Amino acid sequence: MQDLFKKFIYTSIGLVSITAETLKSTVDKLVEESKLSSEEGKKLVDDFMKNTEDKKDEFESQLKTLVEKIVSNFKFVTESDLDEVMKRVEALEDRKEAKPKTVKKVAPKS
Repeated sequence: MQDLFKKFIYTSIGLVSITAETLKSTVDKLVEESKLSSEEGKKLVDDFMKNTEDKKDEFESQLKTLVEKIVSNFKFVTESDLDEVMKRVEALEDRKEAKPKTVKKVAPKS
C-alpha cells in the first residue's frame, strides 16, 4: 500500500513538472512571437507555480488526514507502550537475577 502511495505521488510530481515545463516553453514562444509581454508571461508562470504549490499543500494535508484516519483504525504499539513493556521486562530480569539460587539437598538413600 505504501508503494502505491509513493507511485501515485511520484507520478503526480512528474505530471506537474512536465506541465510546468510545457507551460514555460509555450509562454516563452508566445513572448518571442510578441503575442505576450515578458511581464504577462512571467505572471502567468508565477501564478501557475503558486497555484500548483497551494494544491500540493492541500493534497498533502488531505493525504495526511487520510493516513491518520486509516492508522487510527489499527492498534499499533506506541513508543510509550513499548517503553512500559521494556521496563517491566527489565524489572522481571532484575528480580530473577536477585533471587538466590537454592540447592535442594537430597538425603542419601540408606
